[in-house]
Amino acid sequence: MRGNCYVTCEALYHLLGGKEAGWIPRIMKWEGDTHWFLWNVYTSQLLDPTASQFKERPGSSDYYMAKGCGFLTKEPSKRAKALMKILVWQETA
Repeated sequence: MRGNCYVTCEALYHLLGGKEAGWIPRIMKWEGDTHWFLWNVYTSQLLDPTASQFKERPGSSDYYMAKGCGFLTKEPSKRAKALMKILVWQETA
């Protein structure tokens, strides 16, 4: 998981409807690294799909202190597209 929070959040952001659905990417420092997660401004839902990488997970006050930050591209990056394809795979009959 370590080192994959950006691309994971980028992929989920697009799959979940992005800004129109209320999702914003946020960034913080944790255990000496930059860490990305998503926050929904409409529901106050926190989505941190890679939190299990840490020895000690961030607390609610740590997430609250994070800053909003945009992704490098408006459209999903190549890495995000590859992950999105894996996340939404389906078997066809």
